[in-house]
Amino acid sequence: MGARGPAPTPTEQLRARGSRKAGQRAGEPRPPVRAPTCPAWLGAEAKAEWKRQVKQLLAMNVLAEADRALLAAYCESWGEFVETARAIEAMVQANLKAGYREAIAAGLVNAKNKAADRLNKLAQQFGLSPASRTRVRTTGADKRGDDGKGRFFKTVG
Repeated sequence: MGARGPAPTPTEQLRARGSRKAGQRAGEPRPPVRAPTCPAWLGAEAKAEWKRQVKQLLAMNVLAEADRALLAAYCESWGEFVETARAIEAMVQANLKAGYREAIAAGLVNAKNKAADRLNKLAQQFGLSPASRTRVRTTGADKRGDDGKGRFFKTVG
């Protein structure tokens, strides 16, 4: 059984908002902002989406190596969405040439819709939709060192 209610707001977001609840939490993991490696098994369209999104997510300071699987699923869904959209368009064009007006394989449309649903759900995890982006807050670049010891030292300068 899944967790009930909305997902908890990450502590960094609470801290950025100035919420008193941020000080009441301890032990929340804070992976360093870093690009994960692109999986070799992704298709061409999915790899192109990977490159586009890694660039955007790093600029937003919301990507960590731990996000690799979730980002791969997002990019794979994008690839499936594009492939099914192209297949539907090819079928429509073939049907128009043959004189049919509305013969589209329902299976392709269903596959396209499922890929779009997965894209939407995964995009929300990264703040990639306009509505979900309003919920993502960052405090700027991650000033901690790669080893995570930066939280113990103040930066001078």
